[in-house]
Amino acid sequence: MIKIKYIFLYSCLLTCCLYSVETMADKHLSTIDAENKLGEKISKNIQIMTDEDELLSLGNIFNQGTPVILVMAYYQCPMLCSLVLNGLSEALSESNLSPGDDYKILTVSINPKESSSLSKEKKTSYISKYFKSSSSSDFWIFSTATQDNIDQLTNELGFIYSYDEKIDQFAHPAIVYVLTEDGVVSKQIFGINPTPNDIKLSLLSARDNNVSSIFDKILLYCYKYDPKAGNYTMIASNVMKIAGASTVFIMGGFLSFFWIRERIV
Repeated sequence: MIKIKYIFLYSCLLTCCLYSVETMADKHLSTIDAENKLGEKISKNIQIMTDEDELLSLGNIFNQGTPVILVMAYYQCPMLCSLVLNGLSEALSESNLSPGDDYKILTVSINPKESSSLSKEKKTSYISKYFKSSSSSDFWIFSTATQDNIDQLTNELGFIYSYDEKIDQFAHPAIVYVLTEDGVVSKQIFGINPTPNDIKLSLLSARDNNVSSIFDKILLYCYKYDPKAGNYTMIASNVMKIAGASTVFIMGGFLSFFWIRERIV
C-alpha cells in the first residue's frame, strides 16, 4: 500500500512540473484567450458604425428572424483576420444557405482607429469575390466602433486580445461566433477552415435557440496558429498538461477506492 501512495505522490509532482514549465507558446496564450460565454446574451445597446457610415445599435441587427454570425477582426490585419474571413466566406458559399434569409453576418473591427471607408472597401472585396450571385449585400455588415463599445462587446463575448505597440498589430484568437436571432452566443467555431457542414449545423442550431458545448474550448487550448504552416498545430506542452491532470484525477479516484475499501475491511 505504501508503494501505491508513492506512485500517487510522484504523479502529482510530475503534473506540477508540467504546469511550471512555461514555453513561448504559453507566454503567447497568456495574452489572448477565448472565455466560455456560451448561453450569454450580447447587449443590444452596443453601438457600431456600419460600412455605410451609419451609427447602429446591435439591437437593430438582432431580432430579425435569422441567426447572426459575428467575427471580431481588424481590416489592416496582415494575415489571420483575412484567413478567418476567407474560410468563413468559402464555407458559407458552399453551404447552400441563403444569405439574408438563413443568416446575417457582422464583422466588428477591434481597432478603434479604422474608418468606415476602410470597412466598406473590405466589404466590397468579399461580396464581389464570394457572393456574386447574391441579390443584395445587406446581409453582411462590416463595421467599426469606439474603444468603449469594442471593450463591452469583447468582454461579453469573452474575446481576449492584446495590442502590440511596437509593431502596431493586434494579437487575437481566431473565432467565428454564431448568435441566435436575439443575440445569445450559441456556438464558437475555432480556427480558419470551418467546413460548410460545420457552418450549416451551427446556424440551424442557433435558429432553434440551442447552445453548444463548453468542451469546444479544449480545441483552442490544445492548438495554436502556425503562420509558417498556414494552419493550426497542436501544442505539445498543453496536451501534456491536460493528459497529466487527467491521469492524476483518474489515479486519485482509483486509489481512493482502494483506501476506502481498506478502511472498511
